Amino acid sequence: MVDVWLDAVTPKDSLLLSPLLLALRRKGYSYIVTAKEQTQTTDILKLLNVTYTGIGKYGETLKEKLMEEQKRTLAFIELFDKIGQPRVLWTHGDVSAIRTAFGLRIPIVYSNDTPHALHVAKLVSPLVDWLIAPKCFGKSWSKFGIPKNKIILYDGVEELAWLTKRPSRTPEVLKELANKEHIILFRNVEYQASYYKNVKVDTWQLVNELSKISTVVYIPRYHEEKEKLKELSNVWVPPKPTLTFQAILCADVVVGSGGTICRESALMGVPTINFHFWDAVAKYLCQKGFPIQYSANVNKILLTAKKIVKNPKRHRLNTVRMLARMENPTGVTTKYIEKCLKPS
Repeated sequence: MVDVWLDAVTPKDSLLLSPLLLALRRKGYSYIVTAKEQTQTTDILKLLNVTYTGIGKYGETLKEKLMEEQKRTLAFIELFDKIGQPRVLWTHGDVSAIRTAFGLRIPIVYSNDTPHALHVAKLVSPLVDWLIAPKCFGKSWSKFGIPKNKIILYDGVEELAWLTKRPSRTPEVLKELANKEHIILFRNVEYQASYYKNVKVDTWQLVNELSKISTVVYIPRYHEEKEKLKELSNVWVPPKPTLTFQAILCADVVVGSGGTICRESALMGVPTINFHFWDAVAKYLCQKGFPIQYSANVNKILLTAKKIVKNPKRHRLNTVRMLARMENPTGVTTKYIEKCLKPS
């Protein structure tokens, strides 16, 4: 039997659980990590040297998503028949993991900063014991069925968990960029996600136009994107999986569709243009003075990017002191995992 079961189904989950594992290890707790074979989720676990057990895969259509969730639930039950039932689950919102834990009466600590993923929020919020979320969202998850006193807020963002002690060296895979005069880092829309909608920007047109300003480093979400990029010049795709925050170190400006990469770059002081999500976290970072802005107008994005690239140092911020004033979620998450392990 292990103390803590941690489940990863997105690249961000993998990044979040790595510092969490270090905290749990220091306290002497045993754990198991399970991961869905999906996008770059397992690639990142490998980059972070996290040992995991692969459970399930990604479904693209609604029917496939439902079928894969059911298969994953059964696979968890089979796994726990072999290794014993864990004492608590930590997840960033995977439906099958939470359903399994709830059915087996395993306490659930649920970290989340994506209330826009309505389907997941509706399914899992009533089932969890504790929800750990950024303060900027308030108690908004209560509308999905979790009592407000079970929502634990912290004054920070999830990305702080792995950016506080990030490595400063450029990995080998990115050293090819050393001779590039200027770099725009680009991340496309998560168009296979259940919450994908209302994207007003033609992303392929945008990438093509950005490549006329400077070299575009394109971090793909899905394999098919690489085929489309073959038609574009001055666009570079890392030949191997890489951690996005390491690629950000090379960039003059980041242009992205949403969540993690735009928050990472803003926190690191790199000028950031978000053309999809302008959620509570992005607004929170903007209000605190981090260099992030929103625009769904291609011409405005291009003008802003061109202006930044002409004098990138002028637009970059040293955010060390700003980060020190924010709350890292790892500590509060560990506290509530322990609360489940040591009930009063």
